This record gives sequence, C-alpha cells and structure tokens, in this order.
Amino acid sequence: MKNKGLDSGLPRPDAVAKACGKSVYLPDLKFPGMLHAVVVSSPVASGVIKKIDISEALKVSGVKAILTAENAGINNKIGMIYDDQSLLAEDKVRMVGDRLALIAATSLEAAMEARDRMVIEIDEMPGVYDIRTALNDGSPKVHESGNLFKEFFVKRGDFEDAVVKADVVIEDDYTIGGQEHAYLETQGTVAFPVHDGSYRIYSSTQCPFYVRFRVARMLGIPHNMIRVIQTVTGGAFGGKEDYPDEPAMCAAALCKATGKPVRLVLPRVYDMQCSTKRHSMAIKHKLYATKGGKILGVKAEILVDAGAYAGLSTIVAERANTSAVGPYSIGAVDVHTKVIYTNNLFGGPYRGFGAPQVGAVHESQIDRLAMTVGIDPIKIREMNGLSRENPVFSSGEVLPQAHIYQDMLKLMKEKSNWDDHYNAKGKVDGYWREGIGLGTTIYGVNLHWGGSRLDRGASLVSILNDGSVSLAVGVTEMGQGNLAAMRTICANAFGISEELIRIEEVDTALVPDSGPTVASRSVMSGGNAVIDGVKQLNERLCSVAAKILKVESDTVICRNGQFISPKTEETTPWKKVVEMLYLKKINPSAIGWYRSEDRIYDPETGQGRAYAFYSFGGHVVRLRVDTQTGAIDVLETTAVHDVGQIINLVGIEGQVQGGTVQGLGWAIMEDFRMHKGKMLNAGFTDYSIPSSMDVPAVMNMAFIEEPEPQGPFGAKGIGEPSFISVGAAVLNAVSNALGRDISVLPLTPEKVIEIITEKH
Repeated sequence: MKNKGLDSGLPRPDAVAKACGKSVYLPDLKFPGMLHAVVVSSPVASGVIKKIDISEALKVSGVKAILTAENAGINNKIGMIYDDQSLLAEDKVRMVGDRLALIAATSLEAAMEARDRMVIEIDEMPGVYDIRTALNDGSPKVHESGNLFKEFFVKRGDFEDAVVKADVVIEDDYTIGGQEHAYLETQGTVAFPVHDGSYRIYSSTQCPFYVRFRVARMLGIPHNMIRVIQTVTGGAFGGKEDYPDEPAMCAAALCKATGKPVRLVLPRVYDMQCSTKRHSMAIKHKLYATKGGKILGVKAEILVDAGAYAGLSTIVAERANTSAVGPYSIGAVDVHTKVIYTNNLFGGPYRGFGAPQVGAVHESQIDRLAMTVGIDPIKIREMNGLSRENPVFSSGEVLPQAHIYQDMLKLMKEKSNWDDHYNAKGKVDGYWREGIGLGTTIYGVNLHWGGSRLDRGASLVSILNDGSVSLAVGVTEMGQGNLAAMRTICANAFGISEELIRIEEVDTALVPDSGPTVASRSVMSGGNAVIDGVKQLNERLCSVAAKILKVESDTVICRNGQFISPKTEETTPWKKVVEMLYLKKINPSAIGWYRSEDRIYDPETGQGRAYAFYSFGGHVVRLRVDTQTGAIDVLETTAVHDVGQIINLVGIEGQVQGGTVQGLGWAIMEDFRMHKGKMLNAGFTDYSIPSSMDVPAVMNMAFIEEPEPQGPFGAKGIGEPSFISVGAAVLNAVSNALGRDISVLPLTPEKVIEIITEKH
C-alpha cells in the first residue's frame, strides 16, 4: 500500500487563496504616497562611463529622486561574498544591465519618461564572452585581479596508476548551456520608511535574511533597523536567493532619499536580461576503465562561467566540484574546477546548484563506456555505483546508505520496463527514431562544507489560550509546499490536528536568522527547528498533563489531541492541558533551533565530509527524434528518488513532476542565446519554456523510504534532486536514438540537426 505520508490531507495553507486569486503578491501592495521606481542600466557589457546627465530627467513632473553613484549617499559596494560589485556603476560597466541610475516618481509613467530623457555616454570596450578563451594571455580583464578568481579540487587515489592500468579511455569536451529561471512573478520589492528611522522591506524572495543583511550594510545601519517580510512568492527555483537583494537595495536607497514608500517591480524583459542565470559550463572529461567495464579513474576540468560578478558562483562551483563523478565508487579521482569572470550575465543559484551540468557529463561518459565495452547501461552502473560493498564516495566518505543507489537502479529498471525498450533502441517509424536513456545522481542535502556556517534554522512555536498554535519559521515558501510541510511536522511532533496550526510566510522580526532556503534544506533545517521548539513545549505540557492525570510526567504522551498515560490509559484533552498551562503562568512559546553537525573537510583535496548526508535520484527518459526537423518528442519519464520519509505525498509527487518538466525544458527547449553579453531572446515570446502541451503523457515515479537519522521524522529533501538527472537522461536517450555521441545541452531542434548532419 502506498505511503500517504505524515500529513492529514488538509489543503496546503496557501492553496485556497492562490487558487481563488486572493493571495497578495508584491505588485499588489499599495501604500499612501508610494513612489514607483525604475532602473537605468547599461546597454553594453564592457565599457567606460563618460557621462551620466540627469538634468533633463529631473524636469519631468512627478520625479522625486534620481540617484547615481555620485549622489546616492550609500555604501555602494554590494558584493555577496567577494567585494567586486557596485549597486550603481561608478566608472566602468561589466555586464549588460549594470545599473547607472535609480529613479523614483509619483507614477511609473513619469519614472519611465525621466529614464528616457537621461543622457548616457559609454565608450564600449572589448569584452570576454567565451569561457574557453577567458584565461588566455591578452584576453580582456573583467576585473583588474584577472578572470580566474577561485579554484576547487577533488584529489583521491593514485591517478597515474589508474591511467597505466586502463584498457579503455573515454574522453570528450562538453558544452553545457545556461538557463533562465522563468519564475512567473518577476523580481520586486517595496521599501517602507518607519517613523523611528527603520525600514520595512517587502520582498518576493526565498532568503529574507540575505535581504536584511545587504540592505542594512548598504544603508550603514544595524540589522534591527531592517525588517524583511516575505510576500507570497510566485516562483523562485534559486533565482530569488541572492538577486532579490539588489532590487531591495535599489528601493531602500530611494526610500532613504525620498522618505516615501518605494515600489520596484522589474519588467519581464529587464528581469531576464539582468538577473542571475544557471551557469553555463565547459567540461573536459576523461574516464579510464578496464575492458570489463570497471572504472579505474576519472579526470575532469570544469570551467564555470560566473559572468561579470562573483555572486554565489563559488558556492555553486563547490557543489559541481564535489558532484563531478556522480554516485560512483572510483578509486582515483582528479577534478579541477575553475570559476571564471566573463562579461556575460552573471551566474547564480538554480535548482540543482551546478550538479545538473556535471551530471549530464559524467552520466554521458558512463553510457559511452557501456557502449564501448558492450554492457547494458544499468548493469555498468550496478558494477561501478555506490553499494553496501563499495560505500566510499569520491570525497572519501563512507556512506551508511550507499546501498540505496543499487535499490534505486532496480526500481528504475522495473518501473521503466527498461529491458524491452533498450533492446528496441533506434526503432524507426518514418522519420522518427526512438531512444531511451537514464541519468542518476547523488545529492548532498543541506549546504556544502564551505557554506556550513549557514547550516541553521529557527522556529517560533506559540500555543495560544484557546489551544490553537501559531507557527513561524525562517525557511520560505516559494511554491514548493514548505508551509504545508512545516505544519505537518509541527502537528505530528505535538500529536494534534493540523487544523489547530496556522503558519505564514517569513518575517525576520519573528525568528532568528535561519540561513537561506536553498539546497533542498527547508524540510531538514526548518523541520528540525520546529521539532526542537515543540519538544521544549511538550516538556511543559506533559508536566501539566501529568499533574492532571496524577502520574509521572515522563510517562505522558499526546496522541490525536489527547494526553495519555500508557500505564493507566487515562486521558485528558489538549485544550484542558493548555488552559492549565495558562492558569499556572507557564511560558506557552518556544524558539526552536537547528544547527548541522560540524564537519571535517580539506578544500585542497576535496576529501572529508562535504555534506550532512546524501540522497539518490534517477530518471529514465523514453523519447523519439524527428530526423527531418530535429524535434524531440518525450514519450515517457520514470523518476525514482530516495526521500527518507514522505511528509506529504501529494507535495512530493508535485515536486517530482515539476522538476522533471523543468529539466526537460532545460534539456530540449531553453536555448539561452547570448551575443556580446546581451540575452537575445529575453521575454517569453522568444524564450520557450514547457507548457502543459509539453508534459509527457506518461510520468512514472517511485520513492524509496529509508529514514535518515538527521532528518525530521527521517525525511530528506526532494526539490533539487527531482531536476538534476533529467538532462543526463535526455542526452543519453537522444544519443541512444541517433547512435551518435553527444556532448552538448540543450538539444534544440537546430542542434539535433547539426548532430545528425555531422560527418563521423
């Protein structure tokens, strides 16, 4: 019987309002005297600023402020980790979309007219747009420090010995493209001035504490003078991790200058042009193996296109670096990851955080090895994959749940009817050729060791006089079902109905800094924080209940809203115990806290405990390719995921469906076109994402439940694993259909035709 999870089946807390159009999104907010903001930005990716003349723009009726680097009166350096970025460009521009000025006016039309009246002169300079040439002598420098700004490594075993002993060498140079987040609600902020000199920031964001930190730093005021309230957020996928800080800082700077509320909502085309993207990567990969298919060593060089600014590129690169050889136990590993500045749009977090790009490569190489030595692709993964007998990951960690990878492969084979379809590979139907492919992944849940200082979470759990519960957490809802998961965990930890619990979006005034809502960590960090808060309250409640029941407090538990002593089987209702809690003036609130365990890791070798724990995931994709047009028709997908413990079955199924479809979009549709740093297809007219018509008719899924001791009720994350292996499966399926090695993603029709017509 299918596990329905821990939830009670109630609708998600945010479901009805969203379905009925009652949710209040950022653009819906209105305040008396509110001003409207626009950004004036650079049309070129590399140049020297010669003139910014605002005199004519100031004459537009309704304009209240125009800020440039010269008059803004703020801390203009806003780099996320590295101090390499300015809010307002000072002397040079380094990417299309660099901000030159901010305008606030009584109407959006007035602000736009003022923008059009500004006189901007920029001397365009040579830029660097090809990551493969960015480190060449004579290549233009994006920053004076040079274009290479961070390196990561994985070094394990005797690699030279593996080279000598290898019978087979599989080698290629891969190009993996970027991706636009395509959240349906664009970036937006309202900055509101409070009478005491503090500010309220309303933000469509997945990381409110980031916003608070960077706005406070920019304004030069304490964190307690900034209150960030997350508005209902219409999609994120990583695109609202770091970038929302920037519109928030823009609105806050104008708010400070005018003393009025300021709203900034980015138009779609500008949002797509200037916000962060999935990193494109160039990857050289060599795989060394025996003729029997045993992998002896892997060598990979990964070039990560950071774009013009560092942002969170180094954090993404850390995960790509650790994930570079996939869920395999390989004796010799040599990975070198380079993070490189270009004048392209700057890269940022995106669902999978660097793992999908490297995953497409290593899974392609595994399939090529299988073809070379004549072994079925699933069988060769069984031979080389992590297992109970071979549990050592590339980081040197011995994984206690390594056997789950083998369980997953068996389920993938069974659920996809692999043997029948694989044996019919290349089947021809007119111009169509059918193929099947798979991809697998190992995903480090929570943040990498390099960001482990942020591995924390907080909750505020308050029992009210009538027995209802108010719950606040520091991890955000962005469509993934986090509010529902936190409510379910809280109810199960208390032993009461979910109907008694109310939870809303994050308010930084209510809970301590809980780190970012990324890395599929919301259930782990938020859920554990909720459990900790409930545990504190349960001790108080059980003490009160024990006095009512006249038993020892450590023998009392709450089930289905009734406190019971298993020894006597007497009960007393939840509400009566709460009434007594208040009568005795016992604190009815608790701050719950979570912190990950400290880990030992060597960044010079990539050896040690990189993540708190791991989950496995995999996709099988069956498709057909039109050899006349290059079109790809996805017939069926099969997803198998190691989830620990299901909290909400409907929610987890939705995550897998959404991650799969989004992954298919990246793999076959989303051609991110750039020229001299400018996105040529900004806007949904020219940038295609999957619609309901592109969803495969058959989407199979299965879940492996083996509780993870560190997860709340044993749960693991699913948001990112549901995406990561899709691109690899598509690449391998198209290769399978066409009988060609493929070393590029996305596989748009144009690219497929190029592959078909290439001479081999």
